[in-house]
Order: sequence, then structure tokens, then C-alpha cells
Amino acid sequence: METATLRKSAAPGVAPPVVWRAAITEEGTVEQTEARDAVAFLDAHPDLVDFAVALLTSGRELVRFIWIDGDRAWFSVRMDVDYRADDRPRVLMAAGRIAPPFGLTIRELDVLTLMSGGLGNQEIAACLEASFRTVTTHIERILLKLDQPSRTGAATLATDLGLLRLPTPGGGRNLMPLTAGLVDRKAVSPGQGSRALAPALQRRPIMIGTPLSLNGLASADATEMLNGTRLAVDEINRRGGIAGRKLELRIVDCDCSDDQAVLGAIRSLIDCEVDAITSGYTCSEEQVQDLLADYGAPYLHCATMEAMVDRVRQDRHRLRNVFQLCPSDIHYGPRFIQFLTELERSRQWQPSSRRVTVIQPRWSRMNIGFRDLERFASRTGWKLDLIDDLPLRSIDWTAVMDKIHGSGSAAVFLAYYFPEENIAFLQEFLRNPANALVYTLYGPSIPAYRQQLGEDADGVLWATTTGLYQDHLARGFAERYERMHGVKPGHSHAGLAYDRVNILATAWTRTDNPRAFDRVVPEIRSVIHRGVNGAYSLDNPGQVAQSFPDTSMDPSISQAHLIFQIQNGRQKILSPSPYGECAFQPPPWLNRH
Repeated sequence: METATLRKSAAPGVAPPVVWRAAITEEGTVEQTEARDAVAFLDAHPDLVDFAVALLTSGRELVRFIWIDGDRAWFSVRMDVDYRADDRPRVLMAAGRIAPPFGLTIRELDVLTLMSGGLGNQEIAACLEASFRTVTTHIERILLKLDQPSRTGAATLATDLGLLRLPTPGGGRNLMPLTAGLVDRKAVSPGQGSRALAPALQRRPIMIGTPLSLNGLASADATEMLNGTRLAVDEINRRGGIAGRKLELRIVDCDCSDDQAVLGAIRSLIDCEVDAITSGYTCSEEQVQDLLADYGAPYLHCATMEAMVDRVRQDRHRLRNVFQLCPSDIHYGPRFIQFLTELERSRQWQPSSRRVTVIQPRWSRMNIGFRDLERFASRTGWKLDLIDDLPLRSIDWTAVMDKIHGSGSAAVFLAYYFPEENIAFLQEFLRNPANALVYTLYGPSIPAYRQQLGEDADGVLWATTTGLYQDHLARGFAERYERMHGVKPGHSHAGLAYDRVNILATAWTRTDNPRAFDRVVPEIRSVIHRGVNGAYSLDNPGQVAQSFPDTSMDPSISQAHLIFQIQNGRQKILSPSPYGECAFQPPPWLNRH
């Protein structure tokens, strides 16, 4: 019996515990003991025999727990499944009286047990008929006594050392699917059938926190993310949830361009004790990462920023729970020049000049890989004009168009994500179009882009490092999305939001306890998930999705850097092969020159 660690915390002067050992059959018979008083001990405490029988029917091999008798004596109990020579199973049990480990009180042991089962403070308070403040105080004392910095660390230590009380306060379902909880639920008392249980709380749902800019900048984009997330949650819950626990969304509305609103949203989700946070993008990613590094829950974002990926590379231990589920922005610039060169070499397009204009409004930490863009442009004879002194909103596009006409550019690269200004730019461009291609980022993926522009959107080129494929997986997703929400999904973040919930679900299923952040996070790293936006492989120093063909030539572990063109009101993938489904079409405004 592994009691050495427990004994270290016993009070000075306490004698080593007396240990009773016995073998118990599946019928509940005490078959073998090492001491006569073990029979009397088990006769006086038949619930321990019940636990042994329950272990044999649980499908598990080992359970460790703390049991307290009616005289408030503490016992450390270990039960192992063993097999006799005739292959019949039995349980080898060892039970020893101990001093309270780490100086815990009975109520602190109750709180630690429920905390290890994934219950939040409010649920623990309800289960123990205590106040929220009292439970919070108990947890502070538990962390101090166990010398643990977080409730996750305390729960992990409790599970490892068997510091879980049986019977569980409120019933075994509060520890499911931990082995101790399973045994508690299956335990049967002689002559009673099911052992009488105290009224039990329904298990706390697994909570996903999501800060969304539903009424601020990029609200149409936020709706896409929300709808994709809801579809994934609904599908998982219809399948029975994660080990019988339902998923629940906690949504906080915040303007993604407002620092204080974003940070307030994150703090409120932490206060709700969510089990993971999924996010699109904000102007406060550094501060968000710092808050969530301290909290410890998985943070799955799609800020598309190499600067955020590099932070993880430089401090991977502290930021180990931070994952970027789309490849970085640094690939956008080089891919733009490469694509122009491909069009020209294949004679699908004859440029009117050797100049291109790059427009990049100010967005915190955005980096489209401009140096590599310049290097690629120089190799292929392109001259660059850069416009990077623009605000994030309310841009004077008339002045920008004057510069474009003045430069005589053959292509315009609008390095801007948000659909609102993307739409405003094209409207101004088409009032007096230049003899140039229009190539932009991501914004046209939102259905509102085509809905507002109508046929004027035809001819626009746009790229995304994470986009909805057009294979059978993506088509199935789009059909289910439309049935649920009554509208078709866009071509980027709806699918990405759907995929990341399924990545979390896989990690949670593998680890049994979503609150065990230190076990969930490595599982997220180890998962290779094929979703509707491609494949996610995050086990790299920056914990970022790989890009095909920018960082990986293996499409089975990466997401394709897709280039779309709007043709006759429909989104068509042009590149890369083998995902391209049609040829480039010259934009209609070029025919006017």
C-alpha cells in the first residue's frame, strides 16, 4: 500500500497506521485476510466490501481513496483487481488508519474531492450547502496546505495520491468519470440493492468561453464564429456530450478593437471558471495571452499573427496553453507575389505595368511578411508602392484611389481583414476603377460581402490561411450549418470555429477531466485533426497550425493557403493545387480599359 507520501503529513508523534489486508470476491465474500481483525473490520464496515465489488464491475483495475468512519477516523484505502489461478477475479484491498493528510479537515477533503471531479465553486457550494465565499476560502486553504499554485495542480495531486473521499459528497456522479466516482456509483449495500445516496447535483457542464464582437467591429464575422461553434456543440451534445457531460457556451459580447472591453470579457470568463476559451482575433492578444497563461485553461485563437506565435516559441512553458489554429499572416505577402507571377507565366493575365500597390491599415502586430514580399517582388521585376498610414476605421478611400491611379499599378493588395472597410474600398474603387487586379484578405469570406456588393464583387481575388474546403466534409458541414441557422456559412471562420470545438472534444475525451488543464493541453498538442478547414497539427514550438504549401508540403497535416475568386456571384478556389477547382477570370472592370 502506497502510504509513504501520506504519512509525511501526519502529525508528529503519530504511530504508523495499522493496515488491514484482505481479498474480496465478486460475490462480496472476504476470501482471504492477513489478520483476524480484518474480518471484524470489514464486517463492521460493509460499504468497503461494496466498493470492492463495484470495482470488479467497473472495468477499471485500481482505485485509491480516503474513507472516514463514524468515529471520524481517517483511512487510506487501496483496491487492486487480481485474478486467482482459475481466472476468477477478486479485489486485493489494503486499508490503513492515517492522520489527515496535509493537515486537511473533513470539509476541506470534501471540497478537494468535488474540485477534482471538475465542479466549480458554485456547484461545490450547492452540493455542500455552504456559501460561495466559504468554498472559496476552503480552496485557498487547500492550495496553501498542498503547496499548489492552482486548483488544477491540487486536483491532479489529489487524484495521484488518492485524496478523494468515498462516499462522494452528493453521490458518485460528482466524480464521474474518475474511477473513484465510477466505483461509488456502482457500490451496492447488502440487502438494499443500490446504496442510498444523498441527493446529487447534475454534473457541471463543460464550459467553453467565447468573447465575440457581436455588435462591434467585424460583427458579421463574429456571427459566423458563433454559428459554427453552436453547430459543433449541438452535434456533440446530441451524441451524449463528453463522458455524459454536456457542453455549454458562455458568450461575452465585446468590441474586438477595444482593449478594455476585450480584457473585461476574458476576466469575466475566467471568473465563470470556463474549461476552455476560443476566440477569433482582438487588438489585445498579448494581454489576453498573459491572463490565460496564469489561468491555465486551453486558449484556442485564430488571430493569424506571427508575433503571437513567436511569443509562444520564446516562452513555451508559460504559454503552453495558447494555440493559434490558423497559419500566420507572414505568408500573405509572399503568396500574393507568387500568385501574380503564376498568372503571368500561365498567360492568364497580362499586367498593365510592373507596379503593385500594397495597402495596409494599422492593426496591432499585423505582419504580412512585407520583407519577403519585397524580396519576391525584386526577383520577378515588380516595383512596390506601400500605403500604411491609414486608420483602422473610417478610411478616406477617395484619397487612397488617387494614389493608386497615380502609381499606375497593375494590382492592388488590400492587406485588411475586416469586411466593413473591405466593402467600402471596393465601392470606391469601382466608381473609377484602375486597370488593376484587386487582391485582398479574408473579408470576402463573410456572406455579407457578396450580399452588399452583389455582382460588383465579381472578379475580386482574396486569400485566407484557413478556409473552408470544397470536399465532401465541407459540403456536409455547410448543409448542417444551413439547416441549423437558415443561412449558408462563409468560407473561413464558420468552419474554423466548428473545427476547434471538435479538437477540444477529442482532448477532453482522452483525459477524463476537462479541469485537469495540465493533461488536456498536451492532448491538444498531440491531436492531428482533419476538419472542414483542413488538417490541424499543433505539436511545434509555436503551437500554430501549419500552412500548405508555405510551411509544409504535406496537406494531411496542414491547412491550404487558399486563393479564391468571386465568379458570377460564387466563391471559387483558384489555388493551390489540388484544391483549385477552376481557372482565373479577368475582372469585368479590366474590360473597360
